[in-house]
Amino acid sequence: MAMTDIERIKTLVGVAVDEQTEARLQIYIDNAKKAICVFIGKDVTDFPDELSYIVDAITLAKYNKFHNEGINSISEAGLSMTFNANDLQPYYNDLQAWLDRNTGLGNSGIAVGWE
Repeated sequence: MAMTDIERIKTLVGVAVDEQTEARLQIYIDNAKKAICVFIGKDVTDFPDELSYIVDAITLAKYNKFHNEGINSISEAGLSMTFNANDLQPYYNDLQAWLDRNTGLGNSGIAVGWE
């Protein structure tokens, strides 16, 4: 049986989470799915399962950024972390490849002109 999104994230986090943290993780999951659906032009109720790995990565990035929102980077005791301002941006190529494969509306061969 396949894991739910929240079960997958809790496994990836690797620590027991309380109810408040689980609720926050669920919001991160929902927001990641919405962002992806806006990009690919789908309704969130039809979310493509093959893009779940992007949901996982974005959710974990948000989880790791908690309490550091709005900060681009942080350094402490030799540990340095840099945060992406747009968590979806690293996956644009993957999302475009998914669109090209699943919609047939890829960018190759398209010319645009203005008069």
